[in-house]
Amino acid sequence: MTCRTRIVLTLVWILIACLPAAAQQTRMKVLLDTDIGTDIDDGWALGYALKSPSFELLGVTVADGDTAQRARLACKLLYRLGRTDVPVAVGRRTPAVPPNRVDYQFTWAEDFHAYKPIDTPAVAFLADVIRRHPHEITLIAVGPLQNLGDLVRQHPDVVPLVKRVVLMSGSIGPNAFSAVPVPEWNVRLAIAEAQAVYAAAWPVTIVPLDSTTYVRLEDSERDGVRNSGTPLGVALEALLRLWTDRPASRMTLHDQLALAEAQHPGRFFGRCEQMPLRVDADGYTRVDRTNGRPVTVCLEPKRNEFMAHYLAQVTAK
Repeated sequence: MTCRTRIVLTLVWILIACLPAAAQQTRMKVLLDTDIGTDIDDGWALGYALKSPSFELLGVTVADGDTAQRARLACKLLYRLGRTDVPVAVGRRTPAVPPNRVDYQFTWAEDFHAYKPIDTPAVAFLADVIRRHPHEITLIAVGPLQNLGDLVRQHPDVVPLVKRVVLMSGSIGPNAFSAVPVPEWNVRLAIAEAQAVYAAAWPVTIVPLDSTTYVRLEDSERDGVRNSGTPLGVALEALLRLWTDRPASRMTLHDQLALAEAQHPGRFFGRCEQMPLRVDADGYTRVDRTNGRPVTVCLEPKRNEFMAHYLAQVTAK
């Protein structure tokens, strides 16, 4: 073997050895803010985020109501998947809103203590991570916006350091559940905070009810997750059974669509249109060409293409 051949082979081996590290560096740095435990889509969205080859999930923050109870649920799901490398930070507790149904999901983790949230409050944790990774963090929020609203007000210096904000939020026009726009749940429960988040000078994309209400889990698709036999499939099926209150109950994949948009911008929508939006005092997301800020709105979901992608990701071994 010539000296030149040895040098070439050495360089090849160095490149191969460096590939995993390089791939790791190209993953999207993500923080997920969630109100896990009320609707079922939050837990299924967290599992989806954990299985994403595109995401480097740097932390989970928990918002709305009994945040400590919600955090315990997130911690158990992370523990079951062997992901105790992902910290969970608890947001401030807010007054409880009477649910439309009993939240039996919380019983899944009521006695769980093997993995606990960090001591740092959610807003301080968000600010710290963003400062350590300027212009690299994608914030994904799929619940009421107490944590992000507090972040904007308490740490305004971090706003220009955020790469992108993706929200499951808002109602612009008709949707599968209503012929007219409505005050969307995540906005209505924290109107002042939503106003601050929508008005802040960072790039915001929303996936509104106009899109999410058209994407529901069919029985055959649920069977595929349940029959996958993976730790995630078992956990998601357990949570879904606790959430289901009648045989006709079907999950609407609100939050998962927002995570999909963060992973693959524009891929699962017929159009993503920039609109001048503001949140009014009643929780409506209004198109306001005078006072609104530019927000990218994802519309016309490609339901079947998205579901094929989603199910492949959550059932992967």
